[in-house]
Amino acid sequence: MAALALQVLQPNIDGLQSQLNKCSGVTGKLQDIVRHYLIKEGIYSLGEVTIEDIFAFRDAMFQLPHTTATQKKYYANLLEQVTLTYLLESNPVIKEQADALTLSRAIKNKTLFYLAITGIGDAAEIDYELRCKYSDYVGATVANSKASEYVKALDQLKLNAIKAENENNPLKEKVLKYKNEMVFLGYHPSYPLAMTFYYIRDKEELSFDFSLDASGLMKRQIFKMLNYVLENKENWHDRRERFLIPLKLLYKFCVENDIEDIEQLSSKQIEAFKASFDGTVGTKTDTYMQIIDNIRKYLFLSSKTTNWEANVWYLERFTFEEGRTNPAREIKRFVFAEIDNAFNRSLLKEYMKYQLGVSQKVSLQTLRGIFYGIHSYLKWLDEKNILANEITGTELEAYIKYLESKGKQAESFNQSVISVARFYGYMVLKKKIQKMPLNIDYYLKNTIQRHNDRSVDVEIQLEILRALKDFPHHLRLMYLNLWCIGLRVNEVCVIRGDAYYFDGKDAWFRIYQNKMKAEKYVPIPTKLYELMTAYIEKNGIKADQYVFTSKKGKAYDAGTFSKQFKKQLLLAGITDYSFKSHDFRHTVATFLYTNGASIEVVRDYIGHKESDMTKKYLDYMSDIIDADNEEYFKENKLIQIKEGMAKHGK
Repeated sequence: MAALALQVLQPNIDGLQSQLNKCSGVTGKLQDIVRHYLIKEGIYSLGEVTIEDIFAFRDAMFQLPHTTATQKKYYANLLEQVTLTYLLESNPVIKEQADALTLSRAIKNKTLFYLAITGIGDAAEIDYELRCKYSDYVGATVANSKASEYVKALDQLKLNAIKAENENNPLKEKVLKYKNEMVFLGYHPSYPLAMTFYYIRDKEELSFDFSLDASGLMKRQIFKMLNYVLENKENWHDRRERFLIPLKLLYKFCVENDIEDIEQLSSKQIEAFKASFDGTVGTKTDTYMQIIDNIRKYLFLSSKTTNWEANVWYLERFTFEEGRTNPAREIKRFVFAEIDNAFNRSLLKEYMKYQLGVSQKVSLQTLRGIFYGIHSYLKWLDEKNILANEITGTELEAYIKYLESKGKQAESFNQSVISVARFYGYMVLKKKIQKMPLNIDYYLKNTIQRHNDRSVDVEIQLEILRALKDFPHHLRLMYLNLWCIGLRVNEVCVIRGDAYYFDGKDAWFRIYQNKMKAEKYVPIPTKLYELMTAYIEKNGIKADQYVFTSKKGKAYDAGTFSKQFKKQLLLAGITDYSFKSHDFRHTVATFLYTNGASIEVVRDYIGHKESDMTKKYLDYMSDIIDADNEEYFKENKLIQIKEGMAKHGK
């Protein structure tokens, strides 16, 4: 029977022997070890060998008696060697691709073996899943200190295949396409882009698994942002720290917390995202949190149609009529996420959509005040668990009393109450409620016009002027426009290249007053004209360009100017004056009036519509009146004395 069995199996044994003979590196005793093991396991073709067989063979070799540790280690790789030689006969492409790389023999052979035994005949077929399995394989079959070199060899093969594809098909779009599968940035279809990830040690951070069971909308939002970052953020360090790592953390959070729509994130969910770091990212927490604003802004601005349901509206998306915006105090967004009640939040969105509409003329600054007035009211309703359209007059009165308890000035209190009243007026108009819950006019407070002396002391002015020489050039000139002309800080920030001109006799300045919605022309000191025109010419500023700009080329931000100027004052040792840009409008107005200009002249120079407003700017007015009164009584008393003397014949 044994002889018969051997006779039956002999062709298979001969076939196996023929395959083994192809490997010139494994002969004699070494070949016998492999052959005897395979026959014992019933394997008669190297084409039948699997990864599991390789590991079983390795285990068997490490158990061989009467062999040294070095011999065991060498024998463990014998089956891999003979199998590789056999498989490469039918995989010439992958061998040619590997030969093109500068690799050690051991690294090249192990990489080729794994590709061949897993059915990969072309490096273009390598994907992230195979990379992970190969990494596990080399981790189990080579020293830990060498494992990364083997995986790098696999990456080099794949990158070379991507490069060849790019060169052979230069017109083919090289961007990621959304699929319900793993995305590995290290194998991005654009070779230059893929190479930027080659030296990142933790390749895990480059993987985004879109096959996870999660909201399809949320996954597409993450994917869309991912593509945007890859296409637009060239600085690899900035791209990694500010976008890719945070984006992956956000994706993980959204999956774990069943977030369906990133544009619908609430403030509580955002706080939960921050808490999810649990101190693991240290000082990078704030940097990573920026991804929330970045992705919401990108999604809102890039959407084909305006997503009015989004919890943040970025106003950059809209085009507003001239006069509604202020470039120096740019209002960038409206945030609804802080309102917990979804119904109340939707009412505010609907109202703000109406206010932003093309038929509205309200400036964004005014609109922001209205927004925050209603926003604060709806936050109060959140605490009381009340729907805005179901509130009673008693409950609304309670809110008004709450505002009073905060000690707001009459003007501010009235603005808050009026904002809420108009909100309810809109709801009546849209038939969301039948009538106003309360007659709010009854609760408005009388306002008293107050005058605050804000002119800057002459000694402080001189102190600032002496220090100006050490200030940055642009801050120096911006201040001089405040000090000489009494401009609003917003106006200084939006001065354009054609604002200054000379009529042959006098220097003039012109500017569009956003607040007044009108252009004004005023005479200015010749020296200021000379300084400004020299600066404009030196910097090549065109007529329609801003003279003072931000790093992004937009109008200089008014808040930024104030912060920077205050810092320069401190550096100059001027600590006895708290800089407020508006003080210099009072200073200029007062100077003009005390030197003989009429109220009307001061009004036009400063740029007011009404003289009553100008009067509030004239500091020392009481001193002037007192002096005039004193002069009047002196003259009156002198007349009385003269009349008395004449009466008595003196």
